Amino acid sequence: MASSPTTDGLTESVAKRKGSPCQQDDDCQDDKRIRSGADLPEDIFWYIHSLMPLRDAARAACVSHSFLRSWRCYPYLMFSEELLRLQESAFSDDERTRNLISKVNHILQNHSGIGVKKLELVFLDSTDVDLSYIDSWLHKAVTRGIEELTLILPINSNAEYSFPCSLLSDGNGNSIQYLHLSRCAIRPTADLGCLRTLLHLYSVRITGFELEYLLSNSPALEWLIMMDCKEIVQLKIPSLL
Repeated sequence: MASSPTTDGLTESVAKRKGSPCQQDDDCQDDKRIRSGADLPEDIFWYIHSLMPLRDAARAACVSHSFLRSWRCYPYLMFSEELLRLQESAFSDDERTRNLISKVNHILQNHSGIGVKKLELVFLDSTDVDLSYIDSWLHKAVTRGIEELTLILPINSNAEYSFPCSLLSDGNGNSIQYLHLSRCAIRPTADLGCLRTLLHLYSVRITGFELEYLLSNSPALEWLIMMDCKEIVQLKIPSLL
């Protein structure tokens, strides 16, 4: 990935001029028009940047100061071995896990934590993920305005990680439309925000009473998907739903 910054203009001259630059006024005016993209409002750069896939957005941030500023507020943070191209057989399982953690850590350390709409942390085939990293990444990226949150932990994690429900308090959870948790525990608390649209739980440690409590605080919820949640013996769905 290139690291030296270049001009911020959206378009550049495709051919280099011969001789001394800007000897005539007309030439100077042409150059100004070519570089006019640098005068675009910052929110336009942010919008263009948000349309790029994660890898392309990261590359653009490496070569443009304008895109670098918008990178700190990039809204769609999706991390997995597949998306970060770490599935090559040349890596061992431990090497892939270390590389994935390193990349996610580097990206989130350079992100402001503001403006995140979607966060995906998918570690399905990873091994020995330090759960303290998961905590720090969630606390960094789950802020007011987030709409989609996916956390899928490794198969061998044994659901030891407890999802911090406090992250969705103080209005942070009111914007959540999609929450997907896999191979972790969730113990809903009184300050958990209202969930909307879809809740997907797979191999999650939660009791029927705890889930009933969560549902009673989420009257706008439209879809509930559960698989392999073995602590649920009995579940009463609130009539409010």
